[in-house]
Amino acid sequence: MSENEVKEERSERSEQGESSGEMEGKPQRKQNKYKKKVCRFTADPELAKQINYKNIELLERFITNRGKIIPRRITGTSARYQRVLAREIRKARSIGLLPYKVN
Repeated sequence: MSENEVKEERSERSEQGESSGEMEGKPQRKQNKYKKKVCRFTADPELAKQINYKNIELLERFITNRGKIIPRRITGTSARYQRVLAREIRKARSIGLLPYKVN
């Protein structure tokens, strides 16, 4: 093919909406299926101050109906606040405000 034929072919592609960059090069990134989880305590420092073994309503959101502590990969809580939550849940359990296990 001569240079003129190559130029004509490129111009035809551009008229049709095809660009040479789309056909060659890096593929597009995949979109994530899931929304990134955000730590609710990092986002709201006032809520972080409410983490206490006496605040049963808050702590119950982070335990299952069987009494297990929900892991941070599910709740989206940061590592720092997950440690604080686990400590306060253990305190509440030892006093008897939360169950160790539900039958």
